Amino acid sequence: MLIGCIVTYNDMPLVKSCIESIYDKVDRIVAIDGRYKDYPGSKWDSTDGTLEYLCSLDKADVISTLGYSELDKRNRYLEELDDGDIVLNLDADEVLVGNISKLESDFGIIDLRDGHSKGKKNRATRYFKYREGMRYKFVHYTLYLQNKQINNLHRVINPDYTYENVKDFYIRHDWHLRDQLRKHHKGQYYKKLLKIESGYPR
Repeated sequence: MLIGCIVTYNDMPLVKSCIESIYDKVDRIVAIDGRYKDYPGSKWDSTDGTLEYLCSLDKADVISTLGYSELDKRNRYLEELDDGDIVLNLDADEVLVGNISKLESDFGIIDLRDGHSKGKKNRATRYFKYREGMRYKFVHYTLYLQNKQINNLHRVINPDYTYENVKDFYIRHDWHLRDQLRKHHKGQYYKKLLKIESGYPR
């Protein structure tokens, strides 16, 4: 199965655009909602309509979390997968552009394009074949299996896994469309997150 995996918290209306970009292209959606650990706010669940919107979708399994870090939330959606499922991982402020091609390798290296500029970067854990026991570890974008690191942010580094460069689709990051307060809160959270993760293998 092709599973769209999303972590979110108070992300309307961007999460709606995110979901609409993949809804007819995936078999199932797993959405992990909840305020991140160390993120500003007093409520654990989304309060801006995000939760209600996600719960209205037939394809979506919505899971509420309490005080999870970014890494914890990503591991939570991995717990919902079966061996061999294909993961398509988007943030709530991203949209998929193009048609999803079949993944012939273990990992697809895809483009992440900045919706505010012409910036383009490779991402190595946005499209991959899940293997039982895989977990994000140390850093929220590094996958491990049996304590062996598989990837870093941009590429697959473990020779036991195959990869291919994906050209049929890409992810557009629309962070700039958030309101100013949300951008401020997200920026402050990521400063804390990157400081916490800075001492770990990347």
